[in-house]
Amino acid sequence: MRKLILLLTLTSLVIAGEGHEQVERVGINMTETQMEELGIKLYEVKKVPSGKILKIPGEVEENPLLNYSVYSPVEGIVRRLYVKEGDYVKKGSPIAEIYSPELADLIGEVQMAKVRMESAKKVFERDKELYSQKVIPYNRFYNSMVEYERAEGEYEALLGKLKSYGEVKDYNLLLRSPGSGYVVSQRVALGDSVGLDSLLFKIHSHEVLWVYGWAEEGSTRELREGTEARVVSSEGGLPCLIDYLGHEVDRKTRRVKVRCVVKNRNHLLKPGMFVNLLVRTAGKPAILVPKSAVQEIEGKKIVFVRSKNGFEPREIKVLRELDGFYVLSDGLKEGEKVAVSGTVFLKTRLVGVGEGGDVD
Repeated sequence: MRKLILLLTLTSLVIAGEGHEQVERVGINMTETQMEELGIKLYEVKKVPSGKILKIPGEVEENPLLNYSVYSPVEGIVRRLYVKEGDYVKKGSPIAEIYSPELADLIGEVQMAKVRMESAKKVFERDKELYSQKVIPYNRFYNSMVEYERAEGEYEALLGKLKSYGEVKDYNLLLRSPGSGYVVSQRVALGDSVGLDSLLFKIHSHEVLWVYGWAEEGSTRELREGTEARVVSSEGGLPCLIDYLGHEVDRKTRRVKVRCVVKNRNHLLKPGMFVNLLVRTAGKPAILVPKSAVQEIEGKKIVFVRSKNGFEPREIKVLRELDGFYVLSDGLKEGEKVAVSGTVFLKTRLVGVGEGGDVD
């Protein structure tokens, strides 16, 4: 008797618009209060992209746009070091002081030029006042004006040259970090002699990293620049954005390079780490239902659709599985709500209908 009633129920539910009265007779009556007490939750059916998820092996790498190499802009001696390898520095923080004889000479020239300019200015201002009173001839006033302008120009030129080296502190050149990050390499010690080709520090920012994946040749047709993806490692996962697809296929692996930019929250990722890129392709819109909503009864996949008085069992046709969901070809339409928890209880109630004949 139970099998017969269930079979009639499933048959009537597959045919849209037919057998509706019969469904109500074998449906499961349930109020909102009873649903809440039993912990039954609902999922509203929607059409969403049904593309598959591509799993692409990858490796985390430095972002060269956020890596900094610090060289000495002068020849000199390292007088002070503010940081060491492994330290985290902020942009603009002091990292070293360098004494340079060349810089010291330039500072002396700037100071002398300033004295000459100030002296020429005093002469010019005095002659300007005397000329206004008709005490001195124009030539004398003109010559003092030219001398002041020449001294001022010389001072400003030397001062500009000094500023081009950077910040000066107590006759030493003060070097500051060009960006925030970790000091991953220290190539200098206190007292070292350095030149223009001397690499002092390497500073790398890990706030934003690049992840290079290698996608199968055939799958690249389903990838697009600007597509959202996810980087998954043994430590967890982070969202990322594909910003580059390779233009050639590796001759040995037959794979194509894919680059994803990821904001490295909580420093979850480290350069050199092996990861996976998970990318959901677009696919055609389709009805998806959570796997937790589906029960199997006598070889048929059944969901419990919320009705006016309770739930109606409904047979569904499954195309494939997709990341915890079933992609359907038939059985549900947008806007309908199905139970995603308590489905074992509902199944028991449904099976019990055939035995006891009571759905209340």
